Amino acid sequence: MKRLSASFSSVCRRLWVLVVPLVLAGCIGPIDYLNTVARKARRAVAEAEAVNAEKLSPYEYWSAVTYLRMAREKAARADFEDANKYGKKSVEMGELAKKLATEKASQGPNATETPPEEAPVVIEPKPGEGQP
Repeated sequence: MKRLSASFSSVCRRLWVLVVPLVLAGCIGPIDYLNTVARKARRAVAEAEAVNAEKLSPYEYWSAVTYLRMAREKAARADFEDANKYGKKSVEMGELAKKLATEKASQGPNATETPPEEAPVVIEPKPGEGQP
């Protein structure tokens, strides 16, 4: 009887060593999603909003928002690999939007306005001078 229980516990330990990594491998996607999308990407978009990136760096801001939305849609379909990719892109674009908006805000209130076009210079001939 001792021999049977010893071999049974040995088999259980071997199974444990094989099964646990497989179970954990299935959990990595959702765990990475929670870290990347639910935490980092959401924070990056919120920080970009806080510095008025929607107006100061709209392309980067809306890219971050769109990537975040796409990440959430992929996660809803349990496609965590793509969700994590979109989440990482959202973080990158959110951080870039924040950086650009902060730089533009530090340049002053006219930083977002396009410079006025210069009026063409018209040279009038002096009186008495004709055209050749």
